Amino acid sequence: MNSSHSGFEETQGTRSFPNIDLLYDYGQFLRRATQAIGHLPPAIADKHIGIVGAGLSGLIAAYELLRAGATRITLFEASKDHLGGRFLTQCFDETQPQFIAEMGAMRFPPSEVGLFHYLDRFGIGTTEAFPDPGVVDTEIHYRGETHHWPAGENPPPIFNTVHRGWNAFLKEGVRLDDGTFLAPPLLLTDLLEKQQYAEVQPEWQRYLDCFGDHSFYSAMVQIFTSKNPPGGKRWRKPEDFHLFGSLGIGSGGFQSVYRASFTEILRLVINAFEVNQRLVPNGISTLWERIADEEFHGIALRDRICRTRIESISKGADGQILLQGCNGETYGCDRVITTATTRALQVNMRLTQAEQFVNRDVARAINETHMVGSSKLFILTRDKFWLKHGLAQNIQTDTLVKGVYCLDYAPQDPDSWGVVLISYTWEDDSHKMVSMTDKVQRCKRLVDELAMSAPEFASHLVPLDGDYQRYVLEYDWLTDKQALGAFKLNFPGDDLYSQRLFYQFKTALDPQQDTGLYLAGCGSSFTGGWAEGAVQTALNGACAVIASLGGELLEGNPLFELQSHFRYC
Repeated sequence: MNSSHSGFEETQGTRSFPNIDLLYDYGQFLRRATQAIGHLPPAIADKHIGIVGAGLSGLIAAYELLRAGATRITLFEASKDHLGGRFLTQCFDETQPQFIAEMGAMRFPPSEVGLFHYLDRFGIGTTEAFPDPGVVDTEIHYRGETHHWPAGENPPPIFNTVHRGWNAFLKEGVRLDDGTFLAPPLLLTDLLEKQQYAEVQPEWQRYLDCFGDHSFYSAMVQIFTSKNPPGGKRWRKPEDFHLFGSLGIGSGGFQSVYRASFTEILRLVINAFEVNQRLVPNGISTLWERIADEEFHGIALRDRICRTRIESISKGADGQILLQGCNGETYGCDRVITTATTRALQVNMRLTQAEQFVNRDVARAINETHMVGSSKLFILTRDKFWLKHGLAQNIQTDTLVKGVYCLDYAPQDPDSWGVVLISYTWEDDSHKMVSMTDKVQRCKRLVDELAMSAPEFASHLVPLDGDYQRYVLEYDWLTDKQALGAFKLNFPGDDLYSQRLFYQFKTALDPQQDTGLYLAGCGSSFTGGWAEGAVQTALNGACAVIASLGGELLEGNPLFELQSHFRYC
């Protein structure tokens, strides 16, 4: 259900867009930082900085600290077989590396200005070819019937009420039964683009006050069964809410996240994360690879990575922060940035066990923040059968399969292989996938399920050369021993946790609170699961380290300029 709002007509290198919860422009700050975000003079440049996690957030934090003059940085990475965290691009065939499966992040809206800053810096292009529902020819399989949705047109007639209602809400807002008027989300987006913070702040606060304790489902019920529902027609329970759950808000069905916080979903809309989503043809792992190849002081960043899982973090007698690796080694650091998921911080690193480095409020946020499960299964097919046979390029179902996306990594060659993401699932739907531990069994089960409603499409879902072991790739983030889940997605009432985690880095400003350890990673942001949260918190952590060590920061940096403008409880 794509909005007509586009925006971001500037070239990639000049984008500017503050997120709704922050009202701070990271794009503008990065444009200023042509040389570095700050400076560590020689007297303190050799302080040992430890960064836990070599995903996007950890690598950007290291990269910016090295640009600022740091000379002793060690990144600690628990994974033995890859870097990049949830920037996980896998290749089907090493002889044809352009055919890939994005197991983690895979679609990137231009409003992620921090991410696009680094994509530009390292010469990584994007394309508008991501096959979201309605952007390409789509089928929605609902209650045993198939509904065709031609590219660029309105959804099928059965979805008219929910489509019109949702778009009316985006453009017109809603007046609740108690008389409260909530501004149109797209107006908030426009105000953000224009950086009219005084106008946007009270409008977002009103949403937080009204719906901060509501699930996505309960808020939608209140909005669309009110006396004056957006679109002029009250939604039927449960029929229309089931229809909306299958249609979604632009990137696929949202039925599985109906229990998530309403404000968590709405901020994605206001931040323009659900529109104009782009594909990285060479794979998003290209970004971390190029960052890791950067050399400072004659040493490539990747050569500063220590392959060990940090199992505990403690204080040394001399005030150093001691990182205990699973290899039996202990590493003394003067400052530490952690970029692991909140579950890894609690379970694998025991960060909240003694509360030496974070206060009780932050410890609770780490322990209680909800992370979703997510599963994917890709097939490499011998051709782009959907083009040859005029089939849908995207299928959304209310069965076991859920979301199907046909990906074209060789658009210039009509006879090339095809890549099909046959199942992209979250939460309970992902937990069902986890129960099928054998990927061949899972693949055949999903194809069999899809054949019930799309037999012709399913008949082509055979891996190249019939080789299921080689040309079927799957991943379950819930069983990843380092991540323990895919990404943060708040439950109702939990936005306060995001606030505590995100602003923890500002303890660097207060010697009484500064423990020398700072949280980063998308799980410590307001936008879990989006690369922009990883970039923002990486910059936060790097600024905190520079300031805490006594260095100088570039004017307009987030440590000094970023303020908390909202109440979340």
